[in-house]
Amino acid sequence: MKFITKEHWLGWNSNDEKVSNWARESTDENFKVYAEQLEKLRPRLKERNFEFFKNGLHDGQLISFCIGDGIHLNLEKSEPLKLIDLGNTSVLMKVVNAEFNAIYDLKYERISKAMFDFPSDSPLFFWNDIGDWGYDELSEVSEKILRYEVLFSSGTTILIEFEKFSFKKKRYKGSRY
Repeated sequence: MKFITKEHWLGWNSNDEKVSNWARESTDENFKVYAEQLEKLRPRLKERNFEFFKNGLHDGQLISFCIGDGIHLNLEKSEPLKLIDLGNTSVLMKVVNAEFNAIYDLKYERISKAMFDFPSDSPLFFWNDIGDWGYDELSEVSEKILRYEVLFSSGTTILIEFEKFSFKKKRYKGSRY
């Protein structure tokens, strides 16, 4: 995470006025710079996907994180699995939004790097779980590869470098409380 870091999040919650002011002021500037960076990536994304990355899932909850070479396969089908069926490393995440009224299925394909840092060596708030989806950033790695990073309230981070992204959104009737 480049624009909204763990230091910012801790700073917003600091009792030290100098630290708190730094966090607020630098965040305001960083949000502007990030919005400009994201806008430059717009031509590389479907409009629907751009809007997803622009809006994010702040205060959502990660339900599942799955990575593998064959998560796209239906292993219940009658034909046996063959080695040739594998080799398409993908990441699937299921996330409920902050209002608990929608479930997002996020799919990242043609993965070149994936990291899930839990528990974090540098935690934020000492919870026993992953916590709230805090902030996320999309950036460019190369002409073909994008990087998506997520910072959770526990300090957990996710980093995914990918070539293809898609998502499904389904209505859900849940309750945050």
